[in-house]
Amino acid sequence: MAKTNKVSASVAMRERDWEAEDDLRTLQRAMEIKNDPARLKRAQDLAKEKLQEMAQVAGQVAGS
Repeated sequence: MAKTNKVSASVAMRERDWEAEDDLRTLQRAMEIKNDPARLKRAQDLAKEKLQEMAQVAGQVAGS
């Protein structure tokens, strides 16, 4: 039983390490986007477009 707990703890630690590395990559990409005004504007424009699409879908669901 103790061996299983060690394995589980090891897996959990590797998952946390992977998550931290992935989070770091995400933060690095976010900084790249924030530091590029044209790229940031394109992302914001796309986000607005997607929000409008979602609002239309939500209206259709609510109206059903």
